[in-house]
Amino acid sequence: MSEIEKLKAELEKVKAELEKVKKGCESDAKTYAEDSVYGKLKVIGEELFDKQNAANIWRNTPLKSINELKPDFAGKVGEELLKAICSYCGIKNESTGDKNSKDGTYDQKVGDTLKKVEIKTARLGGDKYQHETLKKDGYDFLLFIDIKPDGGCVTILPRFDLTKTFSTTGTTPSPRKGTTDVFKWDFTENHLTKLVSAGNAMRFNDNTKVSQIGDFIKSKII
Repeated sequence: MSEIEKLKAELEKVKAELEKVKKGCESDAKTYAEDSVYGKLKVIGEELFDKQNAANIWRNTPLKSINELKPDFAGKVGEELLKAICSYCGIKNESTGDKNSKDGTYDQKVGDTLKKVEIKTARLGGDKYQHETLKKDGYDFLLFIDIKPDGGCVTILPRFDLTKTFSTTGTTPSPRKGTTDVFKWDFTENHLTKLVSAGNAMRFNDNTKVSQIGDFIKSKII
């Protein structure tokens, strides 16, 4: 069974489970009189919830659960993805887990020479991907994983001076208020297109094989 077929099978299982939950909710639903405050709140809440979801580009997509993750768990998506890719492609990988590294600021060591890689994950919000808490040093490479409902992009950059403008994107990371060594760096789709053209990034979608991203990681880090 191909990876696409496996994903389709998993999606069908999820759909079936959601239908069960939906039917269960409908059977447990309670009605309230029109003159009930609780009833009014129920109607208002449902109407506003529908309006809110109408603008949610992630709804009804296979990756919608990623958008529901709280920041701490969302940040782990990229870390877990890199571990999974390395494992599948036979790339040596050592993870620091949730512990602080004594020999730098990074999340994983990758490749035979165990290059230190700091991983940043962002989900499309509005028209950009926001990457927080970038440090000046303590790693060899920055690996950005930007995710949107229909795919995303993996960017790998050797450590550079975060106080300087990065020539490919023409943007400069912003120091966080009250700090001198912590930065924020946002990407737009246009920035990602430039990074791809420069060979610093690779886009992926639902047809991209794990091995393709693995080959890209090998070419940039190993």
